Amino acid sequence: MAEKTKLWFLQNFNLFKELDESTLIEIANVSRMDTTRKREVIYFPEESSNTIYMLKQGKIKISRISPDGQTVTLALIGPGEIFGESAILGQSTHENIAEVVEDATVCAMDKDTFQGLLEKNNALSRRVHVYIGERMRKVESKIEDLVFKDARQRVVGFLSQYIRSFGKELIDIWEVRPFLTHQDIAELTATSRQTVNAILNELKTEEKIDYSRQFLRVSNLAELESLG
Repeated sequence: MAEKTKLWFLQNFNLFKELDESTLIEIANVSRMDTTRKREVIYFPEESSNTIYMLKQGKIKISRISPDGQTVTLALIGPGEIFGESAILGQSTHENIAEVVEDATVCAMDKDTFQGLLEKNNALSRRVHVYIGERMRKVESKIEDLVFKDARQRVVGFLSQYIRSFGKELIDIWEVRPFLTHQDIAELTATSRQTVNAILNELKTEEKIDYSRQFLRVSNLAELESLG
């Protein structure tokens, strides 16, 4: 990928917006940009944790395998977010799986280089650690949802967060394109594909949502959120 394109991405990456151009050029020179396809796995548990990833476009699913062998999805990463942060938390290996949900472009940087960047820039270090803290709180909330909410509440809660994170607010409606498959939603909400299909159809009949493979639309997001 052309260095100019990589530099443009870094300049528009949320965490790097206050860095000077010379620092961004340095980052561009020591990082790489890769394109990954849906269902590709970027890393597995127990693999060496020595890279920080920054998502330019697409979606990445972060999951963990429970002791009983079940796969639990912890987070859905979108453009402008980092992942693989265990590399800067003192962990030598990954605990989670990072899988591509929607074709993605990822900027990758060696953890030592990234750590050196944090040590030289206190403001960036603070932003990164605040971001990691927020991610951990979201994971804790997700675990609570799995314990205390039923399948419909989990699916509704996910749809609300999905629209907030990836959708656009138009004149009289919220819309996100493309929509996920029912299997993707099932994995993200710890339900079955058949249950997701039934819940989506119920919500569509109740006129809470409209959807197809190409889009998800919500006319009253606050009302949908109240159901979760």
